Amino acid sequence: MLCAFALVVSAAVGISAPYAPKARAAVIRWHPVGDHPVVAGGPRVMSGRPPGRRLADVSLEVIRLGEASRRASRSYEARRRAELAERAESGRLHRERDRARRLAATLRRRAGAIADAQYRTGSLVLYTLHEAAAEDHKPLVSVYEETTRRERALAARLGALRRAGRELADGSALASARAAAFAADRERLGQARARADRGLDSARDRLRRLASQVSRSGSCGTLPSAVTTAARAAAPVAAPSDPWTRPVENYALSSPFGGSGAHWASGHTGQDFAVPVGTPVRAVGAGRIESLTCGDGFGISMVVRHRDGLYTQYAHLSAVLAGPGRRVAPGERIALSGDTGNSTGPHLHFEVRHTPSLGSGVDPVPWLREHGVTV
Repeated sequence: MLCAFALVVSAAVGISAPYAPKARAAVIRWHPVGDHPVVAGGPRVMSGRPPGRRLADVSLEVIRLGEASRRASRSYEARRRAELAERAESGRLHRERDRARRLAATLRRRAGAIADAQYRTGSLVLYTLHEAAAEDHKPLVSVYEETTRRERALAARLGALRRAGRELADGSALASARAAAFAADRERLGQARARADRGLDSARDRLRRLASQVSRSGSCGTLPSAVTTAARAAAPVAAPSDPWTRPVENYALSSPFGGSGAHWASGHTGQDFAVPVGTPVRAVGAGRIESLTCGDGFGISMVVRHRDGLYTQYAHLSAVLAGPGRRVAPGERIALSGDTGNSTGPHLHFEVRHTPSLGSGVDPVPWLREHGVTV
């Protein structure tokens, strides 16, 4: 039976919370009963165009520009590697050509010495007699045939070296031309990547401001399903081969689990992943979205319940791509990272808990490692 989900407003977290809440937190929680959502608490109305609609637009723009930047970066790196490979091949062929030329010069000197000896003796016959006298017990005919064979082999070898030298020179020039073409293409892609990055930085800044506004309004940044569908089309995500994965890619680990500081009342309850605003956040494993929370120190936050009874939390988000009750697969994009709530900079706050509530967390890094994920 299809289930609806209700909107329940709860008080901000208690004394044991790691963050000092700014206001009463609006919580959207999954309940497997009821026919209609019940809305309570949290200011919703803003003047002008709804911030939620603007958040949806800029979120999709960030996703599209982020994918464009990634594609340009991948293409740029592919061209750079191809350029380096072609330059290395050109260098190798150039060295091979030089070796062939040196060997040909040695053979030409040898042929010149033979020709000079024949010139001094007056003919090939006399040169053969001279060589036969130097090699006792060899028949004259054998010495003549061997001398002729050496001359022919020498001439053939010289001809092969000349042809190889020309082929190597042509191959080196062609590899250099391909390297130059890859370099020009790389320059073009670099400019496209720079343009995409500038647009992405601007969109990320707009997303950060809108997400903070929406988080304070209590709407939790849930994007329309049309945006989620468009995001999947604009930036497809390959499913991981393993049942567990990292919550984000291309990150730097920042504040660890259990750390102390002015921002945490009783120690840091999760692991922070420093990423730019708008970075796709992924479900670390299969499960169901338990709740969304906004308006407290975690800003826009999501909790996912997994099949083994554990819960994972994703906090300081800028927007979410799936609502409570939605089943999620490992690696599925469920939100965009942000800087909402009690945050000192863009990052994802990630927790692993035994219950949906604070105070039951474990260190996420060893937990992920036990599940085959290295961070």
